[in-house]
Amino acid sequence: MINTRNIQPLIFVPKSITNVAIMTYIIALVCCSVLYSRHAMNWYWWLFGLIEVCGFFYFSNYLSKAWAKVRTKTFEKNVFWTAFLIRAVVMLFLYWFHNEMTGQPFMFHAADSIGYHEEARWMAESIRSGHFNSFLAYKFAEGNGVSDAGYPMYLGFIYLLTDDSIIVVRLLKSIWSALSCILIYRLGKRNFGEHVGRLAAILMMLEPHFSIYGGMHLKETEMVFVMLLFLERSDALLRNRNFKFSTISVVVVLLASLFTFRTVLGLTGVFALVMALLLSSKRVISLGKRIVFLLVFGITALYFVGGRIMSEVETVWERKDDNQSKRMSVVVQTQSLAKYAGASVFAPMIFTIPFPTMVETEGQETSRMLHGGLVVKNLMSFFCILALASLIFPLLPGRNTWRNNILIGVFLIAYLMILVFSAFAHADRFHMPALALEMLFMAYGVSLFRVPKFKRWYKYWVVIMFIAIIAWNWFKLAGRGLA
Repeated sequence: MINTRNIQPLIFVPKSITNVAIMTYIIALVCCSVLYSRHAMNWYWWLFGLIEVCGFFYFSNYLSKAWAKVRTKTFEKNVFWTAFLIRAVVMLFLYWFHNEMTGQPFMFHAADSIGYHEEARWMAESIRSGHFNSFLAYKFAEGNGVSDAGYPMYLGFIYLLTDDSIIVVRLLKSIWSALSCILIYRLGKRNFGEHVGRLAAILMMLEPHFSIYGGMHLKETEMVFVMLLFLERSDALLRNRNFKFSTISVVVVLLASLFTFRTVLGLTGVFALVMALLLSSKRVISLGKRIVFLLVFGITALYFVGGRIMSEVETVWERKDDNQSKRMSVVVQTQSLAKYAGASVFAPMIFTIPFPTMVETEGQETSRMLHGGLVVKNLMSFFCILALASLIFPLLPGRNTWRNNILIGVFLIAYLMILVFSAFAHADRFHMPALALEMLFMAYGVSLFRVPKFKRWYKYWVVIMFIAIIAWNWFKLAGRGLA
């Protein structure tokens, strides 16, 4: 056993992590191009990947050192404006890139994004023409899910104010995503200390997914922001000695808002908050406050959330097996080996998947565009797993303090477990809420990296991920009869 008193947490991302990761990616990229030369990626996907991976790892090392000791207000300003600038530049580039590649400013093979766009235009026009009631009657008709309401209506109001401007919507996405970095900093600071909060904010600021999704017309950016705002406000409420009905109401309204983006996300929020109230240590929340808050939260939640959402939750639960089988039957039509995938396969890898697409396969342009971000997630997931393991098990004496971090830990694990048994365990979009919280646990895992055995385990992990990436791209080709 190691005496943790002699271990000072890392306050920056060391080159022993970043250099190994960059080299692993470059070698994997070359190997995929040589081994699967007939299906090698086009040059511009190489450029995407190199910028994503090298940019993330180089600047995570540089900025975590440069900003380690600046004042809190200065740090938050640095994070916000740097994150906003990165996202705005990426957004404008993707607007041009998608126009050049597809003839419209939406993602490749756009379906949901165009659907959101057209519905928002309809809503804005219905308000301008005085027929908003007709739109509402359609939107909230029996059979239309609450989870389909939030984002299109948000877009509709933005369109109403900006004459259907796509650019304004995506500039706002850049703002929400930059603010999400501030929220993850405050969550990290409150749960694990100042240095972990700063690392988490920098990692999220640089993680490619959050910039690229801000350049697409999907709901993930706004959904992640609302989720993090709910968790940050809930965490602050739990840890604050004094609380008012108004502060509880804010948490309940944010929780209800999650249901308007994705039903299971709202359900996860309810479960995490209840578990935090029941299981958190007295250091986090006193027994008296725990009881009062449970009663007040239960009453207000029942009032605001109500029967419509509960009916939708029941529908989601009843259809879960049918949805998974239908989804897999569709996937098998283009990927014959997918029939061997299921919950038992996905569960052990749920913190790490999806793996990157680094070969040319039909209809997967967005996957290739994001492949560098997936490599970042694959390699850095080691630190998320390490953090959770060290909190739950006595890997380091005195560090298994999971009861101080119930809210964020339960939310992450519960959402991923729902994902395992859904039809979308390997769908990148559906991992976005989890990825935001994984940034926080990754930062905590990096802070433990001074421990020699953890450094050794990371080297093993990198080798395993390299093999997995090569094997996954063979799997994609073989399942399509191309290998």
